[in-house]
Amino acid sequence: MQFSTKQQLIGGGVILVIIGFVAWSTWSHALGSSSSATTTSSTLASSTDSGVTTAPVTATSTSTGPFPINVSDSLASWSFKGIYTGNDALVQKANADITLLTGLLGKGKYDDYDLYNGIANDYGMLGEGSLAYQNFNRAIAIHPTKGLAYVNLGHLMAELGAYATAADAYGKAVAVEPGMLEYHLERLTYLTQQFPKDTPRIVAALADASKQFGDNASILAIEARWLSAVGRYADAIKAWQTAKMLLPGKDTSAIDAEIARLQAKQ
Repeated sequence: MQFSTKQQLIGGGVILVIIGFVAWSTWSHALGSSSSATTTSSTLASSTDSGVTTAPVTATSTSTGPFPINVSDSLASWSFKGIYTGNDALVQKANADITLLTGLLGKGKYDDYDLYNGIANDYGMLGEGSLAYQNFNRAIAIHPTKGLAYVNLGHLMAELGAYATAADAYGKAVAVEPGMLEYHLERLTYLTQQFPKDTPRIVAALADASKQFGDNASILAIEARWLSAVGRYADAIKAWQTAKMLLPGKDTSAIDAEIARLQAKQ
């Protein structure tokens, strides 16, 4: 799982604004077979984490932070292969960035929430799950009603194999900021891919999204892909047809091709 960052110049200085999700603003993104957050890293700390737990971890031993590990999850390790692992140049760059961000904490120039998100994401780049988790929790403690840290935490937990905790985190992001379409898309994409047979949970998540945005092409595309995956071809066709109607003037040839493919399966 990757994490993305966006670099902005603010007042002559550089601040990393964390975008821990892929914004599916068009139906064509939702046509893809999976949702993986694209990443350009920019923040990290030391690649040595003496606090990383290597023994099996359960909710009892790890749920001391603001966001608990779901009781159904057990982590064999907090370490994983990050996208920077093994690349000395990127590791060095990440360590320099984490030093920069850490030095900005508490200065008031930038929101510590954003800084902790950046630090945590870069620990994720190095595969340091324990430190990523700690820093996402620090961000959450600052702004518990902002969804971004929860979404990023969902990415991390999915990478660590804590799938129920990841679902909880995506759900929390939607709960605290229900008006953010991207959070709904991240949640729906995750649930439909990780728990495709959990129809009640997916239907509830779709209802949450529909309550906020009504008929939306990106939401419908995720729904249609899920319906197709579980063999509900007629329902998937209806969802794609509705999505197509919401895109007047757009090139919907990919949707037409998908509808034809599903019709051939009936």
